[in-house]
Parts: sequence; C-alpha cells; structure tokens
Amino acid sequence: MKNLEIYQKISVLHCVYQTIASADGCVDEERDQLAIELSLTEVGFSDFSYWDRSLQLNPYDAFIHLSILSDADKHLFRSLLQQISEMGGNTLFRVNCAQYLIQLANCNENI
Repeated sequence: MKNLEIYQKISVLHCVYQTIASADGCVDEERDQLAIELSLTEVGFSDFSYWDRSLQLNPYDAFIHLSILSDADKHLFRSLLQQISEMGGNTLFRVNCAQYLIQLANCNENI
C-alpha cells in the first residue's frame, strides 16, 4: 500500500486506529505498539506524526477515500485489518470491528 495517495494512507491508519481502539475503547501504547508500527510500515511511513494525523480524520472521509482503492489495494487493506485484529487481545471484538470497517469502506471481496 506504499503506492497509495497520502490521504488514502491516512485513511488506512484511521481504520487501523478504530480497530485497535475497539478492543478497550482506547489504544494502549505498550500493548498496541507493534500493531501501530506494522500499519505505519505497510503504508510506507516511518514518522509517527502521520499516526496522529490519522486520528484527526473524519471517519466518513476515510471510508470515501478507501472505497476508491483498486481491488489489489482493497485486498491489502482487508489483510492488514485482519492481521491487526489478531494482535493485542480482545480478538473477537477487533475482528468484528475490522469486518464492519471493511464494509463501510466498500472493501468487501468481490463474489
């Protein structure tokens, strides 16, 4: 996903944040550090300021930006959210949240 536009990358990070925060209502920096670093690496960022910018993004805008991804990038987005949802505990709730975000962003698999 390193080839995405910056607003799409920030949108991906926003959805990652929502998936992580869904576990306990917040992000626990110690517990979730690996997930945050993984997501930043996947979109090609090394600067944590982009993580902070993603938290300020309107969720509706994030879903719009993600809905126009290519099918290959939608697949990568789904894979990232699924991987993140299995990190850090409260997996069932995170998986459900990730699936819901994937639907809202219109990134479901084509059947």
